[in-house]
Amino acid sequence: MRLMTLALAFAVLLPGCIIVNATDRTDVEAEASPAADELAVQMDTLLAWFPGEWDNHEQHWQQAKVEKLEKPIERIHHVFAPVEAPAIGAHTFFVKQYLDGDPSKVYRQRLYAFSRNDARGAIQLDIYAFNDEQAFADAHLRPEILKTLSLDQVRATKGCEVYWRWNIDRFVGEMDKDACRVNSPRLGKTIIINDTLMLSESELHISDVARDEAGNVIFGRPDGPPHKNRKVRYFTLWGGVKKGGQNAKPDEQSWDFTSGKLIHNEGGVMRIVDDDTGEDSGYSVRLEQLTYQNTKVPILKLVLMDSKNDKQINYIWANPDATNIGMNLGWMQVGLTRKPAAEMARGW
Repeated sequence: MRLMTLALAFAVLLPGCIIVNATDRTDVEAEASPAADELAVQMDTLLAWFPGEWDNHEQHWQQAKVEKLEKPIERIHHVFAPVEAPAIGAHTFFVKQYLDGDPSKVYRQRLYAFSRNDARGAIQLDIYAFNDEQAFADAHLRPEILKTLSLDQVRATKGCEVYWRWNIDRFVGEMDKDACRVNSPRLGKTIIINDTLMLSESELHISDVARDEAGNVIFGRPDGPPHKNRKVRYFTLWGGVKKGGQNAKPDEQSWDFTSGKLIHNEGGVMRIVDDDTGEDSGYSVRLEQLTYQNTKVPILKLVLMDSKNDKQINYIWANPDATNIGMNLGWMQVGLTRKPAAEMARGW
């Protein structure tokens, strides 16, 4: 009995121990408990953090408006939409990236496929380009087109894989140094791309640098900071402007009114256009999370703008975690409600 008591005590101290009665050992197969599959846990975490939309609006604003740099870092908006593309893999995302917060300025659309690479102890990202990118524009909004996609409609360049590894509380992604070599018909030369990335639950840092074989920089900022993107939060918006806008008469009862539109908190802009007539009120709102230098306190700022002149008329602010924010100037009203947690990071 004393021996059994000691065995139980050690079992408490050593998780995973299996206690076998010595008299029954020949009838029992002692088997150690399998260790937790850390790579599987990491994959689950990455697939939970990665989807949604990301934007570096504040970083661009700080450099352009506060530091007044001659060449501020580019503002890029990233869309990472999970899709079904059996030919590519089980964990595939449609990727759309555009400049200046303008969805018409798309500069890249891709498919990203994540998979385990046990030999490297990493999560591997394969990047697929479309042979006919225009044919697959906004394919995340037409899911059927990707379900029938075949491998001869895309291409992946060997050596351009990104390997993601867990580091304390985030993922760090890197390509093998100088392994990603792409022939550029437009430039008439080979370019060498190196990517370094960081992903946490709320931030995505991206540093893309491309050089030619002589070492000349083609794009990217080798000596500058990475693009520091935050995951956006979407809000539903309703708003109205009286006919005549700021000059509307006090008894004016006719409004240009809109509701149910989506706007995000990283520099998202929405024009107030009447839902019934399509008439543009001439006003828009911008929602942005900013940190002013004199306070160092982040705020969620709602701005009313003259759309024609892109001029700020008025603004209010709230805590960045606010779920509701609004403005009422008498001749205009606007209210925003944050989307549910499961949906707030995507606008598609």
